[in-house]
Amino acid sequence: MNIHSHALRPRVPPIATAIVPERTPSERQTRILDAAERVFARAGFHAATMQDVAAEAGMSPGNLYRYFASKDAIIAGMAERDRHQIAADFAALEPGKGPLLDQLEALGRRHLVEEPREKAVICLQIWAEAARNPAMSQMCAAIDGTVAGGLAQAIAGAKAQGELPADLDDARFLQAVFMMADGFFCRRATDPTFDAAMAADTLFAAMRGLARVLLRSHAGDVS
Repeated sequence: MNIHSHALRPRVPPIATAIVPERTPSERQTRILDAAERVFARAGFHAATMQDVAAEAGMSPGNLYRYFASKDAIIAGMAERDRHQIAADFAALEPGKGPLLDQLEALGRRHLVEEPREKAVICLQIWAEAARNPAMSQMCAAIDGTVAGGLAQAIAGAKAQGELPADLDDARFLQAVFMMADGFFCRRATDPTFDAAMAADTLFAAMRGLARVLLRSHAGDVS
């Protein structure tokens, strides 16, 4: 997903309700964030400068500072924009539009495959930064919380529709989904030859398979 190994970022947060933030970026802010994504993907957060971002956005540094006071502020803007989009995508899932699992897969492919590889590169940089930067860690946790909340609601809906086992262990399944998606992002970011479309076929087939075996333990079961 967007500014989405677990050793590089915070643990998966508790299931939370996905919340769409009140404000979305202005047209000028969006232009800056798009330019910053290209610059950060090419040069990395630390090597890139505000002047680089301003040049990529086609504006003066002084004008850039009117919208974002620092690189950290730009990164926060990128993360919040992605969180807003993720929340909106989950909110658009509806049983009336077809099987929820198919809708979830289409949503996953949109973020994992259809987005440019640079998104995965930036994700990896952000996760690495989160290991030492508390503010970045909080941003990652906020996005994770939005994803977890959206997935939890979709999983509950799929169980109600009979698409998933009624005794699916939601917490373990959610944890597995996070780890598999993280691995996908890491591989796509580090391997220029990675076939994202083919890998997505494997990923979603594996997720559906896991949903059939990650069931809750029942009292009286013999381990």
